[in-house]
Amino acid sequence: MIKKESMYKISKFVAPEFIFGTDSINYVKRYIKNFSLTSPVVITDSGLLKAGWARTIFKQLEELDIRYCIYDRVSENPKDYEVEEASKIIRSCNCDSIIAVGGGSVIDLAKAAGIMSTNPGSIRDYEGIDRIPHPMPPMICVPTTCGSSADVSQFAIITNTEERYKIAIVSKSLVPDISIIDPKTLTTLPRELLISTSLDALTHAFESYVSLGSSPITDMFSLKAIRLIFETLPKAAKDPENINYLEDLMLASLMAGLAFSNTSLGMVHAIAHSIGGYKDIRHGTCNAILLDSVINFNYAYAVYRYDKISESLGYDLKGLDEMSRKEILIEVIKDLKRKVDFKITLKDLHLKREEIDIISRHAINDPCMLTNPVMPTFEEVKEFIERNV
Repeated sequence: MIKKESMYKISKFVAPEFIFGTDSINYVKRYIKNFSLTSPVVITDSGLLKAGWARTIFKQLEELDIRYCIYDRVSENPKDYEVEEASKIIRSCNCDSIIAVGGGSVIDLAKAAGIMSTNPGSIRDYEGIDRIPHPMPPMICVPTTCGSSADVSQFAIITNTEERYKIAIVSKSLVPDISIIDPKTLTTLPRELLISTSLDALTHAFESYVSLGSSPITDMFSLKAIRLIFETLPKAAKDPENINYLEDLMLASLMAGLAFSNTSLGMVHAIAHSIGGYKDIRHGTCNAILLDSVINFNYAYAVYRYDKISESLGYDLKGLDEMSRKEILIEVIKDLKRKVDFKITLKDLHLKREEIDIISRHAINDPCMLTNPVMPTFEEVKEFIERNV
């Protein structure tokens, strides 16, 4: 009998319970009762208050005669001092749970505040992988963008304001208890944010597919998300209130999030965290700027996987040399950005030489770099940025 080596490596998959669909936001009340919550804090931002989605949650809480506290001072790149503010509210109000209503910034802030409500020290102490000793309170997430997937992930990204870079906190403790994903919340999302968050989701899908931590389970989510975004984003950019397009983008974001939460990411995110933290620039924008350039850098180390992405998008690569195949994929991404009027480049960030040095150093130490197809040196990252500015 001939013994054959297994086709599949051992892999694990972590995901929260989630509900997906238009008007599912109305299920928040059901889960408040299911979890026997009595004193939640609602974490959101001022824009979501104006849009009305947070008030939808307040109404459900009031129908249950449940008292709640509010923290709504979340900035676009959540800061360490905001974490401290929010965690103080959780403790002073004796909150037993967290309801996060918003995009990735709000949900990341809510996760970090949850950590600090039950653990000592500063949020900076928990940078890295599996460093949270005590569980945080139960969390319900209602995402209102189609990019971060913080509502289903093991990640929280917070800006260290003293050193001006984003710390990545990775732990199963950060997976929310339930995510209620209602595509209708995207109807109030500005077109610019719809585009940048969708390109963020695309980056998640690309990086999770070529990640050293990928598996057949995550692959199916990554590839489907890539196809959905390429098919739908140009149409949604022209008709941003079409609920069918918004459903597809929210679904793509969910699938990309399920993938990257289990595979981690790569060089795009490592550099984007560093640039975004130093220059206080929107995360999805940084990712979209870097994606095609990083593929150019990574391609030789993940040829098979990048080619699979091209083939899944319908491109016939037979008979083409490696350089031609790489150029096809890079051009496909550039063309998508052109179609949705995304024109920002690294040059537009006006990075100074001394800033590039600092950004490169933080990027090399970012946990996301560990699962990039190749581990670049500090000099290679610095040269990469200099070549593109």
